[in-house]
Formats: sequence, structure tokens, C-alpha cells
Amino acid sequence: MGEPAQAPLAMVRRRRDAAFLSEEVVAELIRPRPFAKERLIAERARLTQEMGPLDLWEGYRDFAAPDDSFKRSSNSVRTSHKYGRFYVQLVRRFRPWTVVEIGTAFGVSGMYWLAGLAANRRGRLITFDPNRQWQEIARANLAAISPRFTAVADTFEAGFEAAKIRFGRPGIAFIDGIHVGEIVKAQAELLLPRLAGRWILVFDDIRFNPGMYRCFREIEQAEGVVSAVEIESRVGILEVEAG
Repeated sequence: MGEPAQAPLAMVRRRRDAAFLSEEVVAELIRPRPFAKERLIAERARLTQEMGPLDLWEGYRDFAAPDDSFKRSSNSVRTSHKYGRFYVQLVRRFRPWTVVEIGTAFGVSGMYWLAGLAANRRGRLITFDPNRQWQEIARANLAAISPRFTAVADTFEAGFEAAKIRFGRPGIAFIDGIHVGEIVKAQAELLLPRLAGRWILVFDDIRFNPGMYRCFREIEQAEGVVSAVEIESRVGILEVEAG
């Protein structure tokens, strides 16, 4: 809340005319508009930020700089309201049965995904993060929006099979964990062979570093990808028709 109501810029690359993510649909999705639970999400995000910096997951040490404080506050890792609005509209329009989130953090992005699912009155968010302290905070935030979620206190790689995700129906996967190209590519490669029907893969921070953008463009070449979208220099989206 409080951010200017300005639509982000988007670029669409389509391989098939029948792709869901056309230039017209994307233009509609990024147009700012209010939604139910918007003020509640803003308030929950504000209160979470007031908790201050909290410890990162121990496994992150392999990727942190030597001088890293190894702590993060909510605002340093959260989805902005501008993109959160887009996620709500994407769920409303695409109507997924499942949203898989890799990287729960403090639950701010998850609240936006849940707001869309709650508005649709169908679907479930399954969100993964190994940071148990952050997960407790995230669970409270998510529960304030909707009960349509399962929060898994583990990495996606270790926990996705036990979570029994229904990959056979249309869904969305939001990949927003560790921003290292090799890790993100490996996560996408776990997802892609299991998908059936139409799925949308959303990648946050695609220009966080050169490896991240290279990874996104490589995954874009995968079999079944029918449309690719870049929103400003931040979010990359791939539409997949699988199986």
C-alpha cells in the first residue's frame, strides 16, 4: 500500500498463438487494481517487518558472502506490493488448482497467492522453506488470509514428494528460493517432467545476477514452453503445456 498505482512494463515472447499468456492478457494482468484482503496483507507485512532482522537458514552459509550478517528482515526478502497485485490477478485469471512456492520466507508473497486462491474459492498453496523460525511467522501470516495452504518446513528438493503435489492439473510454480542459477535450474528440472496440462512457472529476481538470467533463458528453451514473459527486470514467467 502506498506505492504508486503504476503498471510495470512487460515483454512477451510467444511460440504459440493459443498461449494463455498473450500480450493482451499480460497487459490486463499487470494493470493495477484493488483486491480483497489487500489492506490486511499490507498490515501483516508491516508487523512482520517490525520484528527486525532474523537468522537465515543455516544451509544458506554456502552461498553467503564472508561479511554477510546472516540475518534478513522481511522487507529485504519480500515480494513488493506491485508484484503481489500481479500474482493475485494471475491466480484469479488462470484459476490454478495448485500454487507451489519454493521459498516461503516470512509469507508475504504467499499471502498474495492465497488472496487469489481465496477469491477463486478453489485451489491450494503448498509452500516450502527450511527456515523453521521464519516458517512459524509465515504460517501465522498465511492463516490470516486463508486456510488453503500447506507450509512445509523443508527444502523443495527434500520435501516435494511427501507433500503429494497434484501435478496433473493446471497450476503455478513460484521459484523464489536461493537465487543461484544452477539451483534454480535444478528445481525447474525437478518440476518440468512431472507437470501435466498447462502450468505457469514464475521466477523472481531473474536479473539478480548473470547466472540467474542465463538460467531463465535456458529453461525457456525447454520442450513444452509456449510463452515467456519478462516483467521489468525482476520477474520471469514461462507458460508450459506438458504431457
